[in-house]
Amino acid sequence: MVRRRGSAFAVTTAALILLAALALVPTPFYLISPGTAVDLSKRIAVEGRVPLRRHFYLTDVTVTHATALLLAAGLWPGTRVVHRRVLVPDGVTAHDYDRIMTIAMDDSQQIAAYVAERAAGLRVSAPSRTVIVASLAPNSRAAGLLHVGDRLIRIGGHAVYAPSDVSSAVRILAPGVSANLEIEHDGRVARLRVPTILADGHTRLGVFLNQRGTTPPLPVPVHFSLDDVEGSSGGLMFALAIYAELTGDRSGPSAIAGTGTLDADGNVGPIEGAPQKLIAAKRAGANVFLVPRPNYPDVANERDIVVIPVDTFSQALAALR
Repeated sequence: MVRRRGSAFAVTTAALILLAALALVPTPFYLISPGTAVDLSKRIAVEGRVPLRRHFYLTDVTVTHATALLLAAGLWPGTRVVHRRVLVPDGVTAHDYDRIMTIAMDDSQQIAAYVAERAAGLRVSAPSRTVIVASLAPNSRAAGLLHVGDRLIRIGGHAVYAPSDVSSAVRILAPGVSANLEIEHDGRVARLRVPTILADGHTRLGVFLNQRGTTPPLPVPVHFSLDDVEGSSGGLMFALAIYAELTGDRSGPSAIAGTGTLDADGNVGPIEGAPQKLIAAKRAGANVFLVPRPNYPDVANERDIVVIPVDTFSQALAALR
């Protein structure tokens, strides 16, 4: 009997040690699980307008870096396991990724306010377009020279208005030759030379670029209180909430949830985690869930809430009416 107890104790101890080790072993995977539904009526203030009683919910997801032990949680209903590269581009550090997401949130708020005020019939100036560094390629020689969030002003003496301007200017150079850049870094203009690389048979700068729209002052100021949310997937819901306050529109459902990026032309773009965001919407008691059309197949079989696929902001407004 004593030997059996000792054997059982040893087995239990070994199992606990193994579980503790698995809890610490990192993996290249993340868990995407349902997050929360943020009531925008309490997070967005439109100057001179009274908040409506209608509820517009921004839905989000919870993203957790999975250890070897946590991978088992991927079997939990509503949870999805994805590789790091699905969320974070190769060569991007965690710090740079956080900065990308913060920039994306700021952009989505500006664009949403612009789209909503234009749709409400206010006279708004078109946003200016700028090009920023989103990440560096793994073999880039720009490390230490360019940083995530830097704005490209000129390259080779030519103004940069779109990523294609950079590609055209660099392509005529031999690989390894440095490109002359004028950039804005942390609010200060700098000039530097960045060595190019050879990729896909062409000369490249070795960075991934995004185009941003900077919105001029709007006729009606809009204030956001969303420090706990990042990314650009809330653009559609921001715009709908702002439009409703601007116009006093009370038609349609009383509790609307959704997700989707939004560009300055009013186009709704795809997102990650539509099924998980749908769960958050249902938990909040929403009547309707708006989803970008490319994500609709992931939630098309839902029967407990009305799911509406949309391609544009105007489609979303029409559907809610």
